[in-house]
Amino acid sequence: MVDAAEGTPVAGSTLLTPGAAPQPTGGMIRFSSQWRERLAAGPESDLGLTEQFRRLAATLHHAHLANGLSDVMLTSASPGDGKTLTAVNLALVLAESYRYRVLLIDADLRRPSIPDIFEQSDGCGLSEALTSPTEQKLALVAITNRLSLLPAGRPISNSIEALTSPRMRQILEEATSRFDWVIVDAPPVSAATDARLLAQMVSGTLFVIRAGQTQSPDVQRAVDAIGREQILGVVLNGVEGTGPTPYYYGHPRD
Repeated sequence: MVDAAEGTPVAGSTLLTPGAAPQPTGGMIRFSSQWRERLAAGPESDLGLTEQFRRLAATLHHAHLANGLSDVMLTSASPGDGKTLTAVNLALVLAESYRYRVLLIDADLRRPSIPDIFEQSDGCGLSEALTSPTEQKLALVAITNRLSLLPAGRPISNSIEALTSPRMRQILEEATSRFDWVIVDAPPVSAATDARLLAQMVSGTLFVIRAGQTQSPDVQRAVDAIGREQILGVVLNGVEGTGPTPYYYGHPRD
């Protein structure tokens, strides 16, 4: 079996299989044109935006070296706070600036947003694998030579049962054994209990807040639902005068 991120043999892999070959890295042709200027990689990216995400990625890089942290979930209190774009940009920077092998998992099975950013055709993904009566392998989409995507697949309503299944745990365990970093884009906390349950399956959570939009009571309820001990830090989006700039507050757990 071949690792989609690097093209090297992987022993003992059971669920994740290579998908489409990566597009040439010189262009961002795998991204929707309306999102390219908001991405932290590629010829159209804003240097200030890229630098802010490099700072965020640097925090995770040091945690990876210090205590082996290799998987993180991103969520927010409400829709529209920017957690999906943050997850995509973080995955891009970890792969392209830090040269890690990265898997981005779209785990928002009710209303997946990553297809809006990637020029991705509809197809099978995580939801089909979790709801299938028999175990089926998942084809990863290679975004670059080092970044792979596990799409959400078709939206489903019974996502809680699917995401808490033994098969989901198996997928996460295999992903963390095969990739340097696993970035999980989870649903907003207010939309469902999916994020709270997923938080128990990963090493930690980054909580995304949008300046001037996310309400403090909503943040408090979301943090209480996830559990403060699960939160590695907070990313503040949309700071006035800086655009969608992320800031990291807090320190990864030892």
